[in-house]
Amino acid sequence: MANDKLNIVLGLLYAVGDEGIEIDQLCEIVELTPSQLADSIREFDHEIFEIQKLGAKYFLMTKEILNPYLEALVSSTNEKKLTQASLETLAIIAYNQPVTRQDIEVMRGVNSDGPVKTLIERGLVVSKEVSGERAKQLETTEFFLMTFGLNSLDDLPRDEQMSTDASEMELFFKNLTEEDE
Repeated sequence: MANDKLNIVLGLLYAVGDEGIEIDQLCEIVELTPSQLADSIREFDHEIFEIQKLGAKYFLMTKEILNPYLEALVSSTNEKKLTQASLETLAIIAYNQPVTRQDIEVMRGVNSDGPVKTLIERGLVVSKEVSGERAKQLETTEFFLMTFGLNSLDDLPRDEQMSTDASEMELFFKNLTEEDE
């Protein structure tokens, strides 16, 4: 890809931020086929930035060399980590979506309005109206996938021998904490 098209791609990826941009839309704007775009992106080489494909979108990401500095930045902010209740609720939504608040409360056995509100505010979950249904359906977002480094929901950790939602949640949290260490 000509240098000017690469600069356009970088500018667009920067502009959309953590929303990413659909491959088809990017191809249309830059006037390249998906194959041409993918080939060119593979050749992109920068000390700090990389272009990653997650699902059907491209994102401008930082390389691991920047991680210690990003961690210092994040730890110096006052943003709270997700509570255990929010993590449990997120796991229930991720593994069982779409679900209603009532579904979550039945699985958790407690009111989940606070955790659901937190997850929606953080952009990890979205609430959608479904025609013919009174209750809104909760689903994870593209930001959820990006945050947990997943290409799709199929990448969620699963153990074929586990059959209960509680077991799936335990596996999810186990893998989540192992990645953090």
